[in-house]
Formats: sequence, C-alpha cells, structure tokens
Amino acid sequence: MNRIGQFRIIETLITIFLVIGSMIIAVNLQKVPSSWITYSGEDLKNMAFNILCEISIPIIEHEIFNQNENWENNIFFALNTLIPKNIYFNITIYEVLPMDSNVSLLKVVNRIPITNVPINYYGRIMEAKSAIYVHTSMDGRVYMIVLTLIRGGGG
Repeated sequence: MNRIGQFRIIETLITIFLVIGSMIIAVNLQKVPSSWITYSGEDLKNMAFNILCEISIPIIEHEIFNQNENWENNIFFALNTLIPKNIYFNITIYEVLPMDSNVSLLKVVNRIPITNVPINYYGRIMEAKSAIYVHTSMDGRVYMIVLTLIRGGGG
C-alpha cells in the first residue's frame, strides 16, 4: 500500500511538471505577430494595394470632400491603425488635372506629409514598395493615391 501511494505522488508531480511546461510553451508561442514577421517586397506591395482598396472610398473620399483642418491627421490615424507597427508608410494624394489631350497635371492635395517615417530614417531603409490607386470621385474628379510601405533596418 505504501508503494502505491509513493507512485501516485510521483505520477502527480510528473503531471504537474508537464502541465506547467505546456502552459509556458503556449504562452511563448502567443507573441504579437507583427513584432517578428519580416515582410518581403511582394508582401509590402500587396499589403499597400489591399489597404488602398479598403480605405479609398469610405475614408479618403470622405476626408477629401469634407476637408476640415486636420483631415490629413484622420488619414494618418486610419493608416496607423491598419498597418503593422514595424512597417512605415507614406501616402500622397494627387488630383489629376487634364491640361490638354496629352498632358495632365498632378496637384498634391495633402498640405502636410502623411507619414510615420521618423526624420533621418531614410538611410536605414531596407526595402520600399509603392501601390498606386486611381480613384474617380462622385463629382468626376480623378485622384491618384500613392501609398509607399517601408521596411527598414534596425534601430
């Protein structure tokens, strides 16, 4: 009887170690993916185009036509929410103005840069990909939206 009790205690200790070990492994596997995923150039380009398609009508058109004094900040916060934290972005919105049959003029619409790229960061850029989206508004104006996603080096 004494041996059976000792085996039960050893069995219980082994079970406790297995349960605690599996919990530790599970917690370590549940890290925030955006902090350790490295995006390739094609991934950056696809992500940029998907984001432009997602936000073009509901956000950009609304902000361009209701140009309150900080519409650029509204677009910045929308992009900052959608894009992973380890990817930098720069978006420029142009209005396409036809001059004659063969020439068009691109007028920058945003008054301030819409970007989260730190100052003096451009030397550490490893890869940058752009997506261009042409959007026609309800009143017939044509906009060209250029979103550049940037993957940089360390620190």
